[in-house]
Order: sequence, then C-alpha cells, then structure tokens
Amino acid sequence: MSEIDDRLRKLALEAQKHPQGSFQRKKAVDRLLRSLQNSQKLCYPPVPPHLQGLYSEIYAIAKQHLFCYLFRKIDTYKPEKGEVLQWVNFLLRRRFPEAIGEVTRLGKGKQLSWQNVKRMTLEDLDANPSFQDYSVPCEEDELREYIEEDPDRIFQTAHVSNNPHATFQCIALKTIEGWSWQEISTELGVKIPTLSCFYQRNLTRFKPYFHAYLSH
Repeated sequence: MSEIDDRLRKLALEAQKHPQGSFQRKKAVDRLLRSLQNSQKLCYPPVPPHLQGLYSEIYAIAKQHLFCYLFRKIDTYKPEKGEVLQWVNFLLRRRFPEAIGEVTRLGKGKQLSWQNVKRMTLEDLDANPSFQDYSVPCEEDELREYIEEDPDRIFQTAHVSNNPHATFQCIALKTIEGWSWQEISTELGVKIPTLSCFYQRNLTRFKPYFHAYLSH
C-alpha cells in the first residue's frame, strides 16, 4: 500500500468512527476531501468532443456531487474491497453524466439568479440532502461578522482553482450584500456554474464552523 493510500484509508475509517452529522465526523471528512484534492490523483473522465470547452464546469459539478456524497455516505466505503482513491474515482466517473446534463441545461438558458436562490437556516441545510442553490444561512449579521473576521483564516484561503481572488470569503460577503450571480461572475472572472459549485461545496464544508459559531 502506498503512503497516500494508507493516509486516505486512515482518514476514511476515522470519519466512520463518529456519528452521522457530528462535528467530529464532518471535520474528519473535510480532512479526507482536502487530502484527495491535494493528492492530484483524482481522475479526469472524458467528455464528448463538443463539450471540451465546458470541461472545467462539468468537472466542478461532478466533484461537488461526489464530495456531497462522501459527506453523507462515507460509511459505504469498505476497505476490504479496495483503496479509497479507487473507490472515489469510480464514484467520480459515475457522476459525470449528471454533471454534463446540468451544464447542458445551464447552457440552454437555465441561469442561476439571486431571485432563485433560497435562503435557508442551518437546520434546513442539515435536512436538505440535495444541496440545491442556497445563500449563507439566515443569521446574516452574525455570519457577516464571522466571515469578515475569519479568525481561523479558512474563508479567505478557500478559493476557486487558479483564481486566488475568488475566495469563499469574498463570494459569501457579496451574496449577503445582495449581488447577483451574474454580477459576482463578472467581477471575479469566474463562470456562473463554476462559481455556484464552488460556493455550494464550501457552504457544505464550512457548516460545522457555522454551527459552532452560532451556538456560542
């Protein structure tokens, strides 16, 4: 077993030790996701030639669905059946057809807009397994202050790939201020599907921190 396989297996098994929905479990899965990202060993499934120009958006959406699945279903990993990377890449390939469909629908005019973004409480986020588009939870004043201060430097370091200015901190604050997705997209130079996927994925990632802060 390689060093990276050993590390990923330990992280997956550590996450499985904690109860579903617990802060410890979410933190363990978050460490696993960051290790998967940093491994640079996630596969890149092929797409039809006419969709090559949309590959980054397709990949971002597929990876978002994959990471959401891992948050909910890490218990389905069985170490006796193979290594984590093998399992994760299998799951990633299976999510490409759905991601292609989503990007294709967006390309036909189904654009995201602020009017279609549903405000949700933290409880709603926990109860909603589909992770549809949503804004920062409703305790806006407290969360704005928390995101601006960023005491752990987590919101300002999470950014869209190859665009260090498109941070979660920046995007979250703009959504709170009422910017539309189109306005944010134009300002940061990031396509709307990529922007939305990044934002949703990191809202999921940071939910434990929001919970901990708002429960004080």
